[in-house]
Amino acid sequence: MSDFQVKTIDQVTQFGEMSLDFRTMELCRAGQPIQITLREFKVLKFLVSRPKMVVSRQRLISSAWPKRRRSSYRTVDNCIAKLRQKIESNPDCPVFIRTVHGVGYKFVPQEDARPFGRVLLNDGEAS
Repeated sequence: MSDFQVKTIDQVTQFGEMSLDFRTMELCRAGQPIQITLREFKVLKFLVSRPKMVVSRQRLISSAWPKRRRSSYRTVDNCIAKLRQKIESNPDCPVFIRTVHGVGYKFVPQEDARPFGRVLLNDGEAS
């Protein structure tokens, strides 16, 4: 299995150099633990469990926030921003958690994490 695939073995999901253990609620980068809140864990687990699927902000609220406490879409956006700081090499240009404008977010395994746009070949021609 290549480094670009998401793989789940005994409730541990690996993507890139990250691993997320569903049982122990631990997030690690290259084997080093990264602090994560319960809310961040729930949101990340929800997204990682649905690779390439667009998940609305409302669905994330329903899955990760208690019903008795109303949360706004901005709350979801803030949680995603914090997660990106922890899992993305460059949070300003996210690879794993992509924004789907006007809808929500989706988790993209690295194999599909290519930059958008045209690729220039060596002779300057676009592909």
